[in-house]
Amino acid sequence: MAWLNDWFKTPAGRELAQQESRLLSRRLAGLYARRVLQVGSYGEGCGPTVYDHTRQWIMDACPGEAITLRGNSQVMPLASGSVDGIVLVHQLEFTDKPHQVFREAARVLAPEGHMLVLCFNPLSLWGVRRWLSLRADAPPWNGTYLSAGRLMDWMRLLGVTPRPRESMAPLPPPLYGQRAGGQDNRRRDTRLPRIMRGLGGVNLIIGQKRVSGQVHPPAVRQRRLAIIPGGLAQAGARAAIRQERHDSG
Repeated sequence: MAWLNDWFKTPAGRELAQQESRLLSRRLAGLYARRVLQVGSYGEGCGPTVYDHTRQWIMDACPGEAITLRGNSQVMPLASGSVDGIVLVHQLEFTDKPHQVFREAARVLAPEGHMLVLCFNPLSLWGVRRWLSLRADAPPWNGTYLSAGRLMDWMRLLGVTPRPRESMAPLPPPLYGQRAGGQDNRRRDTRLPRIMRGLGGVNLIIGQKRVSGQVHPPAVRQRRLAIIPGGLAQAGARAAIRQERHDSG
């Protein structure tokens, strides 16, 4: 059986894994996430970096190094609400039940926690390469690529509020894993027009799990003003009436 992390060992796969890991590291650094579950492994020597006292687990169904939990993304061996951040590394394209994977990810995610989803973009040169593939049984071309709009709709149904998507790897797949003039493709990507960079081969979508029914305490200033019935204007009018009665008496 061919696994996606076997493809990550190829030159193109390693370069994409490095780009994804750098982006995930930057985004995780900006989130409050002390317990992070990464579902899907890049293999040894590659993956997002977590900082401070954050604890990270890597779960995958395939055997291999750098895996701390062996499990299926459709039935995650974790308690509900047990992690502050969950990262799905191309888990939705290579399963027959992507909705179940999404539900499990939302289940183990704590309230106000963040979900980070990486998925190949069908509306890109990578999606064209998939349709033209002569070996559709080999990863990463044997997956079902999902659009960013569909993933964001699924998030909303599970109470996860998505942010605008980010994309990477806009160049054609054959160019990855190669050097061009001593510069890697990461520098070449940044020189492309914005419209091309927006049609990258991989989408990253970040969402936050919202819990309905939570009552936020009112602001202190609002509580202090509420002590005066009717507001400041009516209080001033009542004081003027009392002074007039006192003068007339």
